[in-house]
Parts: sequence; structure tokens; C-alpha cells
Amino acid sequence: MFFDHFHAFSPLMIPILALLIPIVAIVAHYLGRANSERQRHETIRELVRAGQPIPPELLGDVQDSDWHRARRERANPNRILVPAIINIAVGLGLMGMFSMMMPGAWLWSIGLLPLFIGLGLALYWTVERKHQPKP
Repeated sequence: MFFDHFHAFSPLMIPILALLIPIVAIVAHYLGRANSERQRHETIRELVRAGQPIPPELLGDVQDSDWHRARRERANPNRILVPAIINIAVGLGLMGMFSMMMPGAWLWSIGLLPLFIGLGLALYWTVERKHQPKP
């Protein structure tokens, strides 16, 4: 009886699992990050209670906030190039895969979306690189 119902939902299990895997990974990442932040703050509290000096390495991550990290990444001129190359490669791969799967069908055009996103990022990288002052 149970297997009759399971057989009806079995085609949906692969897409459901495929959607749940990234969600679980994101939640696990943020929970791990929150746990390490909690442990670091607890260590700082214990050091302050004991009257001990706080090592600068312990405060390094707190001082290096997301804002400072974003400014540092903004200074990197090649930060756009890697996603551009990845999108171009994914687009070409999808186009090749879908044209091999169903020759003559329109499915190959699905690869155009990441391909043109990658080409747009590459164009943006070239324009931005030309406008940056030379060191």
C-alpha cells in the first residue's frame, strides 16, 4: 500500500532532492558561521572577565568586516573575469549538450542565457579595465 503511493511520487523525488541539497548547504554554512562567531565572542568575554589581554588575531575577523572585505575585493580588477569565463563555459557546454541530446530541436538555445551573461561580464571587465588608472 505504501509503495503504491511512493511509486506515484517517485518521479518527483529527484527534483525535490536536487532543490533541497543547496538549501541544506546554505543553512549549514550559516549555522556553522554563527556557531564560530558565538564561540569567538564567548572566548573574548572570558578573557575580559579574567582581565587578560585580547590577542589581535582574535579581533582580526571582527575588525575585518564585510564592508572592508567588499572594498578590498572592489580593488581587484579581475574580480569579474572569473564569473565571466565560468558563464561562457557553462553556456557553451549546455548548448553542446542539448544539441547532442536532441539535434534540430530548440533546446540548445537554453545555453544562450549563461553564454550572453558571460559575454556581458567579459565586456564589462574590458571596459572597466580600460577606465582604471594605471598604478
